[in-house]
Amino acid sequence: MTTGVRRLAAAVIATFVVLAVPVAASAHALLSASSPPAGARLGTAPGVVSLEFDQQLNATLSSATVLDPTGHVWSGQVDSPQEIRIPMATNAPGAYRVNWTSVSADDGHHVSGSFTFDVGVSGPAAPEVAANAVPGPQPSDIAIGAVKWIEALALLFLAGQLLISRLARRPPLLEWIKPGYRASSIALSAGLVVVWAEATVGSGGHSISSYIAYFGGLSGAALIARLALEALALIAVIQGWRTLPIWVAGALVMLAAGGHAAGVNPAWFGIGLDAVHLLAAGLWAGGIAALAALRPPGGWRSLEARILLGRFTPVALAAFGVTVVAGGLEAVTQLGSIQSLFGTAYGRVLLVKMALVAVMLPLSAMAWRLKRPHVRVEAGLAAGVIAAAALLASFPTPPSAAAQRAAEDAAATPTAGLPTAGELTMAGPAGSVLVGLSLSPGTPGRNQATVYVLPVTGSAQARGIAANIAVNGVFKPLLPCGDTCRRASIDIKQGDRIWVDVLNGAQSGEAQFTLPALPAPSGDALLTRLDAAMNALTAYQVSEVLNSGSVTVHSQFASDAPDRTTWTINSSGRTIWIGSTLYTQEAPGQPWQQQPSASPNTVPSFVWDFFRPLTNAHVIGQQVLDGIPTTMVASFGNSQSTPIWFMFWIDAAGRVRQVAMDAPGHFMTDTYTSYNKPVDISAPAG
Repeated sequence: MTTGVRRLAAAVIATFVVLAVPVAASAHALLSASSPPAGARLGTAPGVVSLEFDQQLNATLSSATVLDPTGHVWSGQVDSPQEIRIPMATNAPGAYRVNWTSVSADDGHHVSGSFTFDVGVSGPAAPEVAANAVPGPQPSDIAIGAVKWIEALALLFLAGQLLISRLARRPPLLEWIKPGYRASSIALSAGLVVVWAEATVGSGGHSISSYIAYFGGLSGAALIARLALEALALIAVIQGWRTLPIWVAGALVMLAAGGHAAGVNPAWFGIGLDAVHLLAAGLWAGGIAALAALRPPGGWRSLEARILLGRFTPVALAAFGVTVVAGGLEAVTQLGSIQSLFGTAYGRVLLVKMALVAVMLPLSAMAWRLKRPHVRVEAGLAAGVIAAAALLASFPTPPSAAAQRAAEDAAATPTAGLPTAGELTMAGPAGSVLVGLSLSPGTPGRNQATVYVLPVTGSAQARGIAANIAVNGVFKPLLPCGDTCRRASIDIKQGDRIWVDVLNGAQSGEAQFTLPALPAPSGDALLTRLDAAMNALTAYQVSEVLNSGSVTVHSQFASDAPDRTTWTINSSGRTIWIGSTLYTQEAPGQPWQQQPSASPNTVPSFVWDFFRPLTNAHVIGQQVLDGIPTTMVASFGNSQSTPIWFMFWIDAAGRVRQVAMDAPGHFMTDTYTSYNKPVDISAPAG
């Protein structure tokens, strides 16, 4: 086996070896998980919508909104480095649309997306694109990629010219090689267009402050540094400075720092690897392009041309090997799996790039071994390889499996502190913090009190929450047993009043509970009777009070079987839902808007239907509501990975007179009246 063949084989083997190296990576800040997930069917609107991304976000330029069925827009902001949260105070049934825009703090790329979920809608879910589907490049991304190709081509060509010029100065001197380095002006011009375009797309181009926010991160600093180095390279050409190689190499390193490589974890590894890849490509592909621009006396089969090729060959072989190995490593860091090479747009473009490199191999072998160069053909193929690389910078890459799992874990509602089977459990708000109290064994005497604490800002903030428990005014500290879990041993008896104090800065509060007769009787039979009575209704009305901890919303609902519902929120707009059609009036006297609903309306339908099976049902007392005796039943539901506590007030006929629902950022009380009294719900005239 010849030396050249051995080197090529070693490079190919190294490429396959590095495919086994696991490295966490991402490019663009893509949505990896959400709560609720895309296409979810919920019984009640969430108090907050959380979006988890696979990269750190630019907090100023990233945002999200939720459009509810009434047309109201709820806005959110970056809550932690990789999360956007949108608090809501509504429970309108229908389809909710989440729209998000992310700008990566690492590579500065801009991505937008949307998805929907439904509230109070029965039946099969409508088809929905996954919220975390990897989007393709936008037209603006492709346009920027085309200009970036020109910039990269100019920089690599400069690197190749510098190599050829240095090789020409070896004895015997090849005086006919005199590079002009005119590509320096092209690199700077294209760089200015790229930086301006990326900053405009990433910042939205709305204001000077948005541009400043865009350039404030690592990616923005890399863009500015790249322009400065390209400017220094042009000045070096004009002034004849010997520092030109430094500025060209620096510009290539900054080209790596402002791209996908900045999203690799750790960033220094990704940027360093891409910088090595670009520098090696400058010596190999840029060198071939520089050769194509030359006109050797006597042609490429002349003695002087062969001398130059002989000097270039060992450098090109080494640079080619480094380019292949570094490119293989980058493929792994930016794709995460072999499947992504064939199953994503990014991977397919990468395959085209690899195919172009493969086509160049026999041509290079002919030039190096048979002394029959085809430098212009090779230069054209090299330009194609660089074009594919520039286009790859426009494509979002799929998040790694590790990043996907981390985002899903972050979006999931934490479970530490939730009730276990058989425990007596109740819940209530302490300011904007959900507090769930569970007692085991739930009998008089010594009990273990487990408290679940979850603020609207999420489990990350729950870690710093301190809480105390008091029985009849005697306080005791609650000790952490998880991010959202606190525990203490207490002595209890029937009629004791329990307070849970939550210390959470401005959102501090106190939840209060009164203990029933202990041990509390099972409420399962009453819930079974409740189901039969409520599902036999043909009409009913609901008065609802929803509190998020900071905002209170009053709503009125009326339903008539089999498919008619109408509601008003805060006595302003009105919505009528008949079958598969929604009629919305933003305010009294305003025109009606008609639109199709995601699914047909079904009456009767109740919020607790979506959280079955309800568990931990216990009778906790009796109470008279509006002169009607009721039995109070506490229970818990977690079937949608959203913990929600219910308190039912059930009359002698098994009908719900009132139900309280406590969930994260969503504390709601519904009062039911007008059973089986038909309501005139008709489509508005005109």
